[in-house]
Amino acid sequence: MGPARRTRYRVLDPILDLLFPVDCVLCDRRASGWRRGPLCPTCETAALVGPASPVCERCGLPGVAAGGVCAACLTGRTRYDFGRAALAFNDPVRQLVHEFKYNDRVSLARPLGRRLKGCLERHPFGPDCVVPVPLHPRRQRGRGYNQAELLAARLGLPIERGVVRRRRDTGSQTGMTRHQRVVNMRGAFECRGRVERSVLLVDDIQTTGATLNELTRVLKRHGARRVEVLTLARAGGDSNPA
Repeated sequence: MGPARRTRYRVLDPILDLLFPVDCVLCDRRASGWRRGPLCPTCETAALVGPASPVCERCGLPGVAAGGVCAACLTGRTRYDFGRAALAFNDPVRQLVHEFKYNDRVSLARPLGRRLKGCLERHPFGPDCVVPVPLHPRRQRGRGYNQAELLAARLGLPIERGVVRRRRDTGSQTGMTRHQRVVNMRGAFECRGRVERSVLLVDDIQTTGATLNELTRVLKRHGARRVEVLTLARAGGDSNPA
């Protein structure tokens, strides 16, 4: 951020805080610094922490020996080429993602997007373009936005919104086993034309990886040279993709 932009923010932030006061999503205290989004600095520092180290060298799964590769990657169940999560999936992050997705707290894209971009810059990603994980059109109309697109917009990379679409509404996968999620995602996406680029898939939370693996399969069938994955966090103890 350049000096002129920093100066504008120092001048505008107090005015915006006065006119449009924002309370922290997590602690309800005033979240000073309007451009930061609805998180106070204390909660942002305490809640948005990186995943536990070490992680799988390929997919980023926590709890793998340093320099090691997880069982899913060793056995070929991980379809994408490289993946990382920006944050540990703790209770505050769970709450923030819920508010972001279901309660119209779209301004959370600012603090969450900052952490996502930081992760992108720390690791050896090399995409030509970003593909946000698409919602089914009916679900996006009901929500009014795709949270993955809002996060992807914070990365400063070219975004391809129409290259792949969700043709089947797979519904909520909460409570499904890993196998059930894999079955549920089969045939859920279709690609429009050839890709023939290195693609970065962006999403909020990765659980079993079924969605990301199915998207990877479709993209590679249509020529994608490499598929990388960047998510806010990885959830659940059974995080090995299938």
